[in-house]
Amino acid sequence: MSLQRDIDWYVKSYPEAEKWLNTCPLCRRRGYKPDMPEHIGGAHSIMGYYVRRYFQPLAVDEMGLCMICSNLQQK
Repeated sequence: MSLQRDIDWYVKSYPEAEKWLNTCPLCRRRGYKPDMPEHIGGAHSIMGYYVRRYFQPLAVDEMGLCMICSNLQQK
């Protein structure tokens, strides 16, 4: 399986992980929220491990844009 198919399968199988993801509306880049706690989904859940494995941290501004798109938007 390709990594992208693994990511799509994981998000589809565990929709509760979606609340910890940010998506930029312009470039469609996805990543996890930088302030995500170590354990999500319960004390013994490994959801946090897989979210961090499949995604990089993605900070967004108040409009929901990633920092790259936000900087380009301001120029």
